[in-house]
Amino acid sequence: MENNTETDTELTPGAYIAAIDVGSNAMRLGIALRDNKGLPSMILRHREPVRLGHDAFTTGTLSELSQDEAVAAFQQFRRILDRHHVGTLRGTATSAMRDSTNGRQLVRRIHDETGIMLDIISGEEEARLVHFSISNRVDLRHHFALLIDIGGGSVEVTLCDDGEVMASQSFKIGTVRLLEMLGSTKDFNLLLREYLDGARRKLRAQIGKRKVDLCVGTGGNCLAIGELALQLGFSESQNLITRRKLAMLIDRLSKLSVEERIRDLGLRPDRADVILPAAMVLHEIMELAGAKSLQTPDASLLDGILLDMVAPELNQMHSRRGNLLGWARSLKKKYQVDQHHAMAVTRLALDLFDQTKHMHQLNNFERLLLEIAARVHEIGMYVRVGGHHRHAAYLIMAAPLLGLGEEEKALLAQTVRYQRKAYPSDTHEGFAALDEKARDKLWKMSALLRLAIALNKDRRDRVNSVEVECDNGTLILHLEGQGDLLLERWAALKESSYVKQAYGKDLHLDLHIS
Repeated sequence: MENNTETDTELTPGAYIAAIDVGSNAMRLGIALRDNKGLPSMILRHREPVRLGHDAFTTGTLSELSQDEAVAAFQQFRRILDRHHVGTLRGTATSAMRDSTNGRQLVRRIHDETGIMLDIISGEEEARLVHFSISNRVDLRHHFALLIDIGGGSVEVTLCDDGEVMASQSFKIGTVRLLEMLGSTKDFNLLLREYLDGARRKLRAQIGKRKVDLCVGTGGNCLAIGELALQLGFSESQNLITRRKLAMLIDRLSKLSVEERIRDLGLRPDRADVILPAAMVLHEIMELAGAKSLQTPDASLLDGILLDMVAPELNQMHSRRGNLLGWARSLKKKYQVDQHHAMAVTRLALDLFDQTKHMHQLNNFERLLLEIAARVHEIGMYVRVGGHHRHAAYLIMAAPLLGLGEEEKALLAQTVRYQRKAYPSDTHEGFAALDEKARDKLWKMSALLRLAIALNKDRRDRVNSVEVECDNGTLILHLEGQGDLLLERWAALKESSYVKQAYGKDLHLDLHIS
């Protein structure tokens, strides 16, 4: 899986795509060719054992030596990429780069010296890509599943229900980080268990009381644990190990020094020291979740990046939608949202969006953001009713969100923030941080959200349908519903000046009462 391998296949220039994963323990390059279904088929994996986590998790700054080793690794990547005439490349960096004060400086140096651009991704984006890879190999449908991605700097824990992501969180308990923090003394096992006590409460809150019926582990250490379990007779398959057998494997590893693990078990030096903390972290999380066994499929961040590169836009959208809707459902339950009202507002907001496409010219992804905003716009009431729009925006920005970059998350949060009260202003920190294009989208999306909320004033659910008409400089909403709809008309007209600023049109409402 991780050996440096190449093929002698003759290549068509530009036919192959490639991905690079810069982790805390090593750097990996994968080159793939699309199969007859358009999916990536890996033909080469190359690994460079550069441990950036050593500096990142001790001093917080990457040393000159580590930077030189990283650049040398990328120069080797460059030679391989050129030899294989790779057409498309995406490079990502994770925890070690994120946590280093000079990580971005190294990104610039790598680009200057090799022409390869790296993207430092968030823990949430890392979890999304891993989930993408897993779901392509393991059927997550009809399961309450726990996904554990063990990295050198962090551990991403993701909960899925019927294939959809319900929650995800990144924990700073990666294997290299733990080794650098706790050392490799004879008391390491005891120190690790005590250190994990600090993360246990957060993990328990993440997992909840419901027991998972499927547990999946990914990352190089998980694959190594599966292979080692088969080798030592603790499992009949390298892709499945029970929690009880994992405990036995931990006991076996604990009694061996790093040198003995290399000599007796055939582990690489940079795997022999991290495999024990990886196994202990896995066992701890499995125990908290009540998981009886662990699947270790051949899925990884590298594979997820390649899948993300070739997936048709519609499939990407479906993946994002599933993840975001799962998150929205879990948030509504957690913060005790009035779900009937939320769904009524969502229906109205999307109806308005679809009928005003010629005006706002927003795309399907912005439609999805508006849908999520409508579903969760009241989560701030859990904190405090007064100013709940601001509290909701804060909760969204603080939440780990699969499928959204930081700019996209900010647009979602600000759309919810301007559901009521004040208008967007340069004096507001969140709005000021958006670029001009995002500000224009915010005005248009938040105007539709405000109108949808107004049309369900006092949660009466009286408006059955809205028909939109644009007559020169006037936006006319034809409402059909039950009762006189005067309260809904009054509430909507209070948003007239907001609509005028967002769309440059006057607002008029026409009532059709059944």
